[in-house]
Amino acid sequence: MHKTLKKYFPLIRERESILAEINSNKSLSKTFNSWPTDFQNEFLDICTGTKGIKITYDSFFKEIFNAEYNAPVLNAFISALLGQEVKVLQVLPNDGTRMADEESLLITDIVIELEDGSIANIEIQKIGYLFPGERAACYSADLLLRQYKRLRDRRKKNFKYSEMRPVYTIILFEHSPEEFHKYPH
Repeated sequence: MHKTLKKYFPLIRERESILAEINSNKSLSKTFNSWPTDFQNEFLDICTGTKGIKITYDSFFKEIFNAEYNAPVLNAFISALLGQEVKVLQVLPNDGTRMADEESLLITDIVIELEDGSIANIEIQKIGYLFPGERAACYSADLLLRQYKRLRDRRKKNFKYSEMRPVYTIILFEHSPEEFHKYPH
């Protein structure tokens, strides 16, 4: 496959060329050789075009769906998921929230406010069982609380609960746990 890609992308290099460059630099060589063999091979496969980058890797996912400079992609994605046209109004700060007296910290991935005032959090999870329904409920509760505080601060004494908009917690799994297969729709 990479031979075909190299025809269209001549900058793609051969495995031997990449390894030669790594081995010519002591620091690169030390870092590369500290990785497990499967990570080394994955890195070389990506660099040579044999494999693509996995969207389920957090850093790539956040880059592709970055609302600050890639809003049209995020707008189209959320619109397709919700079945209605939406527009990202702004990116909200990614504040960590302490859950009660626990030491656990709730850290969201991409939090946005939509044009209608609703709030959405988009998460990527490689391993689905690490994000069960209970955890999703906590994330949704955090979004509701954020919205409540923002509306209350804006409206002061004129705040009405009827002004609250829906919140969305969207979680993408590379491998979803069995419990999610019970609800295909």
